[in-house]
Amino acid sequence: MSLLLDVAIGLGVVFLLFSIAVSGINEWVAQASGRRGEFLRLGVMRLINDQAVFYRVLHHPLIGSLYRERAAQGKPPSYIEPKNFAVAIADVLIARASGTPSAHREPSTLNVAALQAAIRSPVLASSPVSTALAPILDRAQGDLEKALTDIEDWFNSGMDRVQGWYKGHANRALFVIGLLVAAAGNIDTIEIYHALNSSAPLRAAMTSAAQNITSTGKVGDITVQDSQARALTGDEIQSLRRETSSILAATTPSAWPIGYACLNVELQQSPAGATASGPGATAPGPGPMAPLNANTWKSCVQEFTTTVKTRSASAWLVKLVGWTLTAFAGTLGSTYWFQLLCKAIDIRGAGKKPVQDNTA
Repeated sequence: MSLLLDVAIGLGVVFLLFSIAVSGINEWVAQASGRRGEFLRLGVMRLINDQAVFYRVLHHPLIGSLYRERAAQGKPPSYIEPKNFAVAIADVLIARASGTPSAHREPSTLNVAALQAAIRSPVLASSPVSTALAPILDRAQGDLEKALTDIEDWFNSGMDRVQGWYKGHANRALFVIGLLVAAAGNIDTIEIYHALNSSAPLRAAMTSAAQNITSTGKVGDITVQDSQARALTGDEIQSLRRETSSILAATTPSAWPIGYACLNVELQQSPAGATASGPGATAPGPGPMAPLNANTWKSCVQEFTTTVKTRSASAWLVKLVGWTLTAFAGTLGSTYWFQLLCKAIDIRGAGKKPVQDNTA
């Protein structure tokens, strides 16, 4: 039981570190591509379901000002304040029905009666947005604040649905990124399990790392609980690499079935693997990784070619299964693995209850 628990803890540490890295990559990609904003834009378009009204809402100053350059141009914002949306769409509906731009109308025209008249006007009577807002305005009974609050609730319910769309897309993206990272780093769950099962020093090193992570709630400088919702900073990436290096350094490098021989040699020769020498010297932390030279690339190509020739189809299938398991673990997120590690460490720390001496 103790052996299986220690192996599980070791796998949990690997999956936690892997999840943090993969989530960081996914969030960086999401920011660079404006993925959240695209889903928000799609959600607003589906919610309004009227192209003309949707176009005018995007150009309304309360919404258009959220774009970096010009209204409705470039990457869309990843968040819209519900109150701003409610006022913007109310303003747009009245302006579209009256044919008068918002800037040329009196502020007093924004009221429930004007909104009800707008959605019944010939230009909006058949619009899906009018059908959606009609019962909301009827319930308000002339109270503009209540009407706007209910429009905010309508918007929030639509954004809850968008959040579900985004989570589904993010999980698929996490799996693809995780599979690529697992293959690139040869992070094979099956091989890691066998290594942990056969090496007591490796299990001890991973258990020690797990105890440190669960007691501090951090991996290096990264707080685990908020590591899924944002891209990692440069300092956090370095701290993650230092933490990983310290765990690997606690055991014989050959004990870890992670990575490739050609890259492992390069890592040992890079500043990250350098150690201090001389009286009173201290070992420096891992520094920036040196760029791979031509000899390393040549060695990696040779290693890959040899592996392709010598590894059987069944062995490749097992390897693919191992990478796939690792990628799937990454989709569960760092919070999930952190909570699981906390429970496992608690169970391990509990041990057997002492036998009471009743002879006295």
